Amino acid sequence: SRPPFRPLHLADAPPAAALVAMVRLEDDVTLGFSRPEMCSEPLAGTAKAPLSRHICMAWGKAEEWPVEVPEGFPAGSLPTKVEATIKEVGKVSGEKVKVTYIEATGNIRDGDVLIFPDYVKISAKADGGLAALKSVLSKRRDPSVARCVEDVEDLDSGFLLVCSHTKRDERCGHCGPRLVEAFLTKGVADAANMQVLKCSHVGGHIYAGNVIAYSGRGTKEGDDGHWYGYVTPAEAALVTSGSAARGRLWRGRLGLSEAGAKSEARMKRFWDIAPILVVVAAAAVVVAAIVVQKRKP
Repeated sequence: SRPPFRPLHLADAPPAAALVAMVRLEDDVTLGFSRPEMCSEPLAGTAKAPLSRHICMAWGKAEEWPVEVPEGFPAGSLPTKVEATIKEVGKVSGEKVKVTYIEATGNIRDGDVLIFPDYVKISAKADGGLAALKSVLSKRRDPSVARCVEDVEDLDSGFLLVCSHTKRDERCGHCGPRLVEAFLTKGVADAANMQVLKCSHVGGHIYAGNVIAYSGRGTKEGDDGHWYGYVTPAEAALVTSGSAARGRLWRGRLGLSEAGAKSEARMKRFWDIAPILVVVAAAAVVVAAIVVQKRKP
């Protein structure tokens, strides 16, 4: 027979700390780094990154960004004006660009616009800021622009953009802030001279944690703006050091097509095993020589 019903009293309930831990564990299993979809798909080629430039604008808080940006921002707000300026230039230049929103922190303030791979910053809030933005974009990455256009600053550090767009997808809202904390508390970002910024949707919620790494001015052309997915706090150092590039966490890089990313990943796998193949081939030659020697009368 069933035991008699007994109401649960407060004294019988788990301690508050245990309840919090249980909720966090459940969130991590459904939204976080322990969810079943982690590492369930190959990533090379999943970045939508055949772009000439990546433009990042600091505006608002990650947890407050609307689902769609900039459409969800008020009409006439600065982000909508910046987007209009970028589209105006794009119609003339034909360049493909991606606009991402970042949360201001440190020396990055609301209204600042960061442009990669130019590594320059423009204050769109300043008088003439939109004109300066238009001028920089129109010069097609002329390195002299940062020294001749007012309100344009060089960026000296690297940057880690961590998708933390809470209202767009709960997985990014869960994983993003935890990755930001890991990059900061483990000291790996400081060691690599990289600023860590929460950013808006970069595509591929299923691949959270999503990170884009810009290593800094002077980085070899064609080896910057790497996109990563399935990143966990334990792998923070692999991202900042660049060791994860073209590996299992790598989605692609700025300026590279889907086919190009898959090709680079295949080449990386080949060169990773090349030393083993050389050893095996050398061993085979030695064995063959021994066999031939033994067969001689």
